[in-house]
Amino acid sequence: MALFRKVFGLLLALVLIALITACNFSSNAQPTLGAPQVSMETPNPNGEPTALPTYTPTKAPLGHENNPIVIGIINKAPSSEQIDAFSQLSSQLSGALQLSVESKVFNDYLSLELAFQKEELHFAWLQSAEYLLATQKDLVSSIIGVNNLGVSAYGIQFLAHRDTNLTEYFDVGSNTATSSPETALQQFAGMRPCLTSDKSLAGYWVPLAYLAKNNIEWQLPVQTQTYSANLRALYIQGICGFSSTYAISADPRTSSAIIMDLPDAIEKLPIIWISPPIIPNRAFAASNRVDLSLQTKVSDFLLDFSRNDTGKLILSSALEYEVSALLAQNDTAFETLRELLSHTDVKLLDLVQ
Repeated sequence: MALFRKVFGLLLALVLIALITACNFSSNAQPTLGAPQVSMETPNPNGEPTALPTYTPTKAPLGHENNPIVIGIINKAPSSEQIDAFSQLSSQLSGALQLSVESKVFNDYLSLELAFQKEELHFAWLQSAEYLLATQKDLVSSIIGVNNLGVSAYGIQFLAHRDTNLTEYFDVGSNTATSSPETALQQFAGMRPCLTSDKSLAGYWVPLAYLAKNNIEWQLPVQTQTYSANLRALYIQGICGFSSTYAISADPRTSSAIIMDLPDAIEKLPIIWISPPIIPNRAFAASNRVDLSLQTKVSDFLLDFSRNDTGKLILSSALEYEVSALLAQNDTAFETLRELLSHTDVKLLDLVQ
């Protein structure tokens, strides 16, 4: 009887061990095919669903219809003729390059600058002050210049009344100076100039830059607002000792407004000294973020386009500025002007507003 109990107890223990092993095996069993899958993702520490990765679309290449090349210009009040011509120019370029090209007229410089910064603008026609300001922020580089009336840049000339008996360092035949500015302009030391306005690059800041660079002191300028007024004030005497006007591209002494009233202006108001052509007419500038190969394609088209009469007419209307020709022009064309202005406290932003 005792032996039976021992055997029965042993069998019962074996049965219990077998049952426990079966239960453990069942709890570790893997799901069968077709069974619902349970996500094993680690929950967000904040208890929120894990965010899915965002999708950033690839930007279309420049020149694609969804990412057109944009060419700009600044004009607060563009005429319909200018807008039409600008659109024609873009259309011609688009057809030649087989790329999407658009034109845009900006109301002010700051809007144009922002467009360059946001890469929404790729090329622009800029006047000298606008170009210099844009290069201060390394936004653009000049690739084309404009020839107007036979010249691609102009300068300034200093004049005085003949009765002052100042020495003239100017050769009429070659239309050039015969001395350095330091020698010629020293005669103006301590005098008061008649200049146009402190909003003018050529009419105010460039002449003062020449004086400052050569350590010549002057009295507070009389701002006459126009070149004609400069000459009239100098002619009647007593207002200023000398004046300055633009030069090389033309001579305001020969304008109809002066010749009609002051027929002897050339005789009475001689040129004392004339600068070289240091102020580029305009620049067609490319964003520094635009690929050089595209810059070259656009430049080549425009240079070729300007060689025929139709092209010149469209360009002149688009720029509202007579275009005799276009020429290759890089940033070195502005080096002398940039260095001269460094001798003044000019704020370029004031000149473009």
